[in-house]
Amino acid sequence: MAAGGLVAGVAGSATVSGASSEYGTVVDIVEDFGADPTGEEPINDALHEALTDDTKVIFPEGTYYIAENGIHRWDFGDGIEGERVSNVALVGEGDVTLRPSSDIDDFIFAIWGDSVHIEGFRIDETADDTAVGLSHKCEQHLVIRDVTFEGVSDTPGALTKVGPAVTDPDGTALVENLHIPDGSTDFTDHTAVWIFPDHAGDILFDRCSIQGVSDNALYGSPPGQPGAGGGSVRVENSFFKNNNVTAIRLGTPGSYAKNCTVVTEEGEIPPNPWGAITSRAGWVWYNFDGVYENIDVIHDHPNGEGILDHHDDTRDLSLEVKNCRFELNNDGSNAVRFGYPGVDTLAMKNVSVTGEAGDGAAIDLGNCEVDAKNLCLSQTGGNRDGISLENVTGSIRNARIDVTGDSIVADADSDVSVRELPARGNCPSPSGSHPFDS
Repeated sequence: MAAGGLVAGVAGSATVSGASSEYGTVVDIVEDFGADPTGEEPINDALHEALTDDTKVIFPEGTYYIAENGIHRWDFGDGIEGERVSNVALVGEGDVTLRPSSDIDDFIFAIWGDSVHIEGFRIDETADDTAVGLSHKCEQHLVIRDVTFEGVSDTPGALTKVGPAVTDPDGTALVENLHIPDGSTDFTDHTAVWIFPDHAGDILFDRCSIQGVSDNALYGSPPGQPGAGGGSVRVENSFFKNNNVTAIRLGTPGSYAKNCTVVTEEGEIPPNPWGAITSRAGWVWYNFDGVYENIDVIHDHPNGEGILDHHDDTRDLSLEVKNCRFELNNDGSNAVRFGYPGVDTLAMKNVSVTGEAGDGAAIDLGNCEVDAKNLCLSQTGGNRDGISLENVTGSIRNARIDVTGDSIVADADSDVSVRELPARGNCPSPSGSHPFDS
């Protein structure tokens, strides 16, 4: 599968550059396997040979050309793509760029096994008609750290930039400092992160940023599908801007999003192949049971939405929205929409909604049990209601609602106790600034 590359005469008898307690062998892909660090000759053959079990492969500073369809080490039972690996690491030291072939729509690395570690790479997809990704499904351990994609994904096909999972229920994965600043072109079907349905362990995304993709930014709900792995997906300290469909999409117990920022700008979200745009800050599916906490959301795009549930009567959802701030400037949008059509539980605490949105309601609830306190809603657009209730039970305490329509609109089937409802209040606004906003 690999293109003919430059492999030094030491192939087959590579020297050991060192060892560590984690890896039995540590090799230098340039010194030990003759890989070209100038980006002129492909390194496929060298990397295929270096990539053996219990080995750390170091990439010295430079540019590395990966030809054709990248490096694939997965095995679906027929061995066509090569055997899986056990306890391997690919680590860039210094300024290391991976440059794929142009006219490619495939994974640059598809490396599956017991334990995989990928760290320290800039992936250059600035060439025309180029989109590449990483696919890493592991039984026990996975680390993807300090990886940045540069260039706009502009191929017509569907592609996931990062596809991670750990399939053992006790397995753990970390995706840290993953940055996708350039997104994809209009009318494409590109997802930034897609979690495999058979993910059964725990995966943490920390200090990541995703901007301008035409499909979901962090698509973490597949493990919640009926019969899937059910693994948790946790998201912390991350930034999402101008992404179509959803910024943070979750669907399993133990999953959550904390300390994140979601921003949309008018005219800046790439539509999918059918021209559709809906940009949700959060979207919960299946049997999600977790929290969106300390999330700042600013929507200027007319199709921006807050934290929503999926309309699926097979689920059993429990959602907490805590210490979140929404600025909605687009008419008809909801900061929180929850409870259609299943009967689920929603807790809200210290939630603020500001901005110029008109029409509809800032918070739209139905067929659920709600426990809400310390809400502050201030919306200045015309005909804007505060909270809409349809077949809802529970309580709302200490809510400050200042809107142009009705504070609370409830149907005859709702039974919600409301206490302490001041006419006005100064609601805290979200901060749109973030260190990862390019």
